[in-house]
Amino acid sequence: MEADLTRRKPGRGKKRKVTTDASDNHHETVTIERRLHPRVPVSWPVRLWVGDATVAGRTVDVSEQGLCVVLSARPAHIDIGGSYRVDIIMGPKHEVTLNAEVRYLADAVVGLRTRQRLKLV
Repeated sequence: MEADLTRRKPGRGKKRKVTTDASDNHHETVTIERRLHPRVPVSWPVRLWVGDATVAGRTVDVSEQGLCVVLSARPAHIDIGGSYRVDIIMGPKHEVTLNAEVRYLADAVVGLRTRQRLKLV
Protein backbone atom coordinates (compact mmCIF):
# COMPACT_ATOMS: atom_id res chain seq x y z
CA MET A 1 0.00 0.00 0.00
CA GLU A 2 2.88 2.40 0.73
CA ALA A 3 4.08 2.05 -2.87
CA ASP A 4 0.61 3.07 -4.06
CA LEU A 5 0.70 6.21 -1.91
CA THR A 6 4.07 7.39 -3.19
CA ARG A 7 3.64 6.56 -6.89
CA ARG A 8 2.97 9.49 -9.23
CA LYS A 9 0.15 9.16 -11.72
CA PRO A 10 1.23 10.35 -15.16
CA GLY A 11 -0.49 13.40 -16.58
CA ARG A 12 -1.56 14.86 -13.28
CA GLY A 13 -0.09 17.90 -11.62
CA LYS A 14 -1.40 18.40 -8.11
CA LYS A 15 -0.69 17.37 -4.55
CA ARG A 16 -3.27 15.36 -2.69
CA LYS A 17 -3.43 14.65 1.03
CA VAL A 18 -4.57 11.24 2.19
CA THR A 19 -5.60 10.76 5.80
CA THR A 20 -5.71 7.29 7.29
CA ASP A 21 -7.29 6.34 10.56
CA ALA A 22 -5.57 3.59 12.54
CA SER A 23 -7.41 1.54 15.14
CA ASP A 24 -5.92 3.61 17.99
CA ASN A 25 -7.47 6.84 16.53
CA HIS A 26 -4.07 8.04 15.34
CA HIS A 27 -4.41 10.07 12.13
CA GLU A 28 -1.60 9.99 9.59
CA THR A 29 -1.45 12.44 6.69
CA VAL A 30 0.58 11.52 3.63
CA THR A 31 1.13 13.98 0.79
CA ILE A 32 1.19 12.46 -2.67
CA GLU A 33 3.06 14.44 -5.33
CA ARG A 34 1.31 14.10 -8.68
CA ARG A 35 3.22 16.76 -10.59
CA LEU A 36 5.36 15.61 -13.48
CA HIS A 37 8.19 18.03 -12.71
CA PRO A 38 9.44 19.16 -9.29
CA ARG A 39 8.90 22.77 -8.34
CA VAL A 40 11.70 25.13 -7.37
CA PRO A 41 10.99 28.18 -5.19
CA VAL A 42 12.16 31.34 -6.99
CA SER A 43 11.24 35.02 -6.97
CA TRP A 44 11.58 36.38 -10.51
CA PRO A 45 9.77 39.46 -11.87
CA VAL A 46 7.10 38.60 -14.44
CA ARG A 47 4.96 40.48 -16.97
CA LEU A 48 1.68 38.82 -17.94
CA TRP A 49 0.20 40.14 -21.19
CA VAL A 50 -3.60 40.34 -21.22
CA GLY A 51 -4.55 41.78 -24.58
CA ASP A 52 -2.40 44.88 -25.10
CA ALA A 53 -1.93 45.52 -21.37
CA THR A 54 0.63 44.02 -18.99
CA VAL A 55 0.27 43.08 -15.35
CA ALA A 56 3.38 42.91 -13.18
CA GLY A 57 3.94 39.96 -10.90
CA ARG A 58 6.51 37.75 -9.21
CA THR A 59 7.00 33.99 -9.37
CA VAL A 60 6.50 31.90 -6.24
CA ASP A 61 7.84 28.69 -7.76
CA VAL A 62 8.60 27.24 -11.18
CA SER A 63 9.02 23.85 -12.79
CA GLU A 64 10.02 22.75 -16.29
CA GLN A 65 6.52 23.38 -17.59
CA GLY A 66 4.78 25.58 -15.09
CA LEU A 67 4.94 28.52 -12.77
CA CYS A 68 2.96 30.02 -9.94
CA VAL A 69 2.77 33.81 -10.06
CA VAL A 70 1.42 36.41 -7.65
CA LEU A 71 0.21 39.40 -9.68
CA SER A 72 0.13 43.02 -8.51
CA ALA A 73 -3.57 43.10 -9.49
CA ARG A 74 -5.96 40.56 -10.94
CA PRO A 75 -6.74 41.40 -14.57
CA ALA A 76 -10.43 41.64 -15.37
CA HIS A 77 -10.24 39.55 -18.54
CA ILE A 78 -8.18 36.52 -17.59
CA ASP A 79 -9.74 33.08 -17.82
CA ILE A 80 -8.83 29.54 -16.82
CA GLY A 81 -7.88 27.74 -20.00
CA GLY A 82 -6.87 30.97 -21.72
CA SER A 83 -3.45 31.33 -23.33
CA TYR A 84 -1.35 34.40 -22.50
CA ARG A 85 2.12 35.74 -23.21
CA VAL A 86 4.46 35.80 -20.21
CA ASP A 87 7.82 37.57 -19.87
CA ILE A 88 10.02 36.10 -17.11
CA ILE A 89 13.00 38.21 -16.03
CA MET A 90 15.53 35.75 -14.62
CA GLY A 91 18.41 38.21 -14.41
CA PRO A 92 19.74 41.53 -15.73
CA LYS A 93 20.48 40.07 -19.17
CA HIS A 94 18.25 37.01 -19.13
CA GLU A 95 14.60 37.40 -20.10
CA VAL A 96 12.38 34.62 -21.45
CA THR A 97 9.13 35.16 -23.34
CA LEU A 98 6.72 32.25 -23.70
CA ASN A 99 3.07 31.33 -24.01
CA ALA A 100 1.28 29.77 -21.06
CA GLU A 101 -2.17 28.44 -20.28
CA VAL A 102 -3.93 29.48 -17.09
CA ARG A 103 -4.56 26.33 -15.06
CA TYR A 104 -5.35 27.90 -11.67
CA LEU A 105 -6.75 31.31 -10.73
CA ALA A 106 -7.55 32.63 -7.27
CA ASP A 107 -7.53 36.35 -6.47
CA ALA A 108 -4.12 37.54 -7.73
CA VAL A 109 -2.48 34.07 -7.78
CA VAL A 110 -2.17 32.45 -11.20
CA GLY A 111 -0.95 28.94 -11.97
CA LEU A 112 0.41 28.71 -15.51
CA ARG A 113 1.40 25.74 -17.65
CA THR A 114 3.94 26.59 -20.31
CA ARG A 115 4.01 25.10 -23.77
CA GLN A 116 7.81 25.35 -23.93
CA ARG A 117 10.03 23.77 -21.32
CA LEU A 118 11.86 26.17 -19.00
CA LYS A 119 15.57 25.56 -18.56
CA LEU A 120 16.06 25.99 -14.83
CA VAL A 121 19.81 25.32 -14.78
